[in-house]
Amino acid sequence: MGKKILIVDDEKHILQIVKFNLEKKGKYEVVSANDGQEGYEVSIKEKPDLIISDIMMPRLTGLEMCKLIRENDEVKSIPLIILTAKGQDNYIEEGKKYDVTDFLTKPFSPRELLLKVREILGE
Repeated sequence: MGKKILIVDDEKHILQIVKFNLEKKGKYEVVSANDGQEGYEVSIKEKPDLIISDIMMPRLTGLEMCKLIRENDEVKSIPLIILTAKGQDNYIEEGKKYDVTDFLTKPFSPRELLLKVREILGE
């Protein structure tokens, strides 16, 4: 397996689709979390090379998780891709405050996701 990617999303079907595409087509090792709190905990435990997260989730939102990650010296340098829905442009501005690396608008194609991941990971 290649580099490790953490996917954080409370929608199981999104997790499954993203995980499948990253593992099968991208040859990445994928770990997952179902909300921002779990995502933060998994990021500390697993130290992934990249985090892909939804915004709207229970317990901690994706942006709240980003804030915690950026405040923690162990994981603050991990690149972050935030998944947004159409019309959530206000979150992009907020995400920039937390040094979010990039944004991807849902719905997105598997190819678009892989290209963005490879670009961020320098592949």
